[in-house]
Amino acid sequence: MVILIATLLFLLMVAPLAAKEPPVDYKELPPLNDNPLEDRHVIPGPYQNLPAIDESRWVPLPPVKQPYYSFGKLDPVLSEACQLGDFATLPLNRIILQFVGDKGRALMQVVPPLYRHLLVDRRKLARPGYTYYFLDTAQPDCEVRVDANRAIMSFPTGRTTLLPPADPRAVQKRTALIASWPKVNFPKTPPAP
Repeated sequence: MVILIATLLFLLMVAPLAAKEPPVDYKELPPLNDNPLEDRHVIPGPYQNLPAIDESRWVPLPPVKQPYYSFGKLDPVLSEACQLGDFATLPLNRIILQFVGDKGRALMQVVPPLYRHLLVDRRKLARPGYTYYFLDTAQPDCEVRVDANRAIMSFPTGRTTLLPPADPRAVQKRTALIASWPKVNFPKTPPAP
């Protein structure tokens, strides 16, 4: 009995010494010197090993067999705002609608009403309850469509764009503003030491 206990104690003490150290995890990087706080931010942190946004899975809606250009209504105001970068969906938006017909194949990003956090809306153009469909978001040819039963926006009367009106005196006003700034006379040569 004594020999069994002695053998068991010996194995319990020797086993940890004989075991290999576990591999260093990417979150537990060894310090570069004796003071681990001295070299902070020199080595990559665990955020370096996170998957890229493009590796996340798509969330496809049921595919549509009609051409994309006959789906819903094209909203000219939102499309122009999208082209200007004022109304767009985030690149990490993975909710998509595929058009798989013979003509007008496309892939649109979708922003449903409950996912407004995926929408960049600098001019506050989004309306509650609307679903927005983006084709080529934040590109010069961006199109924004809404469901067919929804009303589309229109430009203000007499306007055909969201851009501010051209001011023929804008250059004169800017020159006058710069001329009104206080002037500082700097010496032409530095003072002798």
